Amino acid sequence: MKSNKLAILALYISLASCSTKDELKTEQYFAEGFQLYTTNCANCHQPGGEGLSNLYPPLKGAASLGKKELLPCIIRNGMNDTIMVKGKEFSRPMPGNPKLTDIELAELVTYVTIKWGKDSTYTSIESVQKSLQNCAPLL
Repeated sequence: MKSNKLAILALYISLASCSTKDELKTEQYFAEGFQLYTTNCANCHQPGGEGLSNLYPPLKGAASLGKKELLPCIIRNGMNDTIMVKGKEFSRPMPGNPKLTDIELAELVTYVTIKWGKDSTYTSIESVQKSLQNCAPLL
């Protein structure tokens, strides 16, 4: 059993050494974002991002995932507008989650934009902070 753990550790170290700093950060943010999504978002948007019938919009395939600068604002402050997602209207308010930290927002945005958007890299804390400074005009 001990040799198995050592072998796994050696494999992990060798794989990690082949990744760039940005690749490792992307993987870390994605994994943390998955946990945050599962805890904070999946109840309404569903684990597979498909939304819930006519109540909650899907994230999978949503055009808003291409607007990364909006996502931290929506997640933190919520949304009351009627929106159109994949040709369907949704008007239920989305409550904000002001308790999420900037890093948690970065991880969550990383997860949803890689999982269901067309992104392939992590969202930086700096870009989240910049977005949050500009929230009022965006919403």
